[in-house]
Amino acid sequence: MSGLGYFAAAATVTALAATGGVRLARSRLKRERQDHANRGRLWDWFYGHDWGEVTTNNYGFAPATGDHPQRFQHQMYMELLNMLKASGRLKPHTDLLEVSCGRGGGLAHLVRNWPGSVTATGLDLSENALKACRKAHDDLTNLTFVRGSALELPFPDASFDAVLNVEASNDYGDFPRFFREVHRVLRPDGVFLYTDTRRAHEAEPVGRALREAGFQAEFRDITQNAIEACRLDSPRRVRSIRERAPWLLYRLFKDDLHSYAAVEGSRKFNKFVSGQRLYVMTAAVKAGT
Repeated sequence: MSGLGYFAAAATVTALAATGGVRLARSRLKRERQDHANRGRLWDWFYGHDWGEVTTNNYGFAPATGDHPQRFQHQMYMELLNMLKASGRLKPHTDLLEVSCGRGGGLAHLVRNWPGSVTATGLDLSENALKACRKAHDDLTNLTFVRGSALELPFPDASFDAVLNVEASNDYGDFPRFFREVHRVLRPDGVFLYTDTRRAHEAEPVGRALREAGFQAEFRDITQNAIEACRLDSPRRVRSIRERAPWLLYRLFKDDLHSYAAVEGSRKFNKFVSGQRLYVMTAAVKAGT
């Protein structure tokens, strides 16, 4: 999930916490998280860390099929595929792009389960993420990974039938520019498969930015599905944090890490429950197509 990027920011202030106190460290951590220009470096640190078999990070969707440890994260991608099917725009062959693919597990799961022919590209700003992708998914010959920015996609106009973005755009700092770039690289009959968390008051401005970029979009509220996934998946998330986070980082920021992973009972989880934070999903199409 995007909140796990907190590990990266926290790592930069762990020494500060040890010498200057946890309150000062948290203040520094908050500034690091809010500096969008700094996010690329932080994410590269995060993806350079050993996360074992974890290849898919989002809050998850329930109910989910199968028994894979990351089935709730995989289901988030399958729900987007279901929305593409429902739109009537699924083609016999699809050129697919995921922006901010992370470690690539969600995109690889889609490719393995795609109903028809697909050629997929995963893009991420982090070179460490791409190294992990190439190592974990080298068996998929129709899946490639490239480095690039979400705000300046390194592709010609009208390159893709579908563009995918899962729980990542909060980090970009410029929603309108990102949406315009997606519009540019989509073909005239293309679909933008988009899902992310939002503070309740942000949902309408994001929808407006999509429309202004040239999309027709109706949002589906999947907050309750995300809440249930977080609840059911909490034991795995707690175990992963405890086993994989650096020891001092875990000791100093345990509650914060649980919150950013939306572990049941954490601050983030409770914001979803109270309605302060929403989770939305859409299959947006180019206006007039």
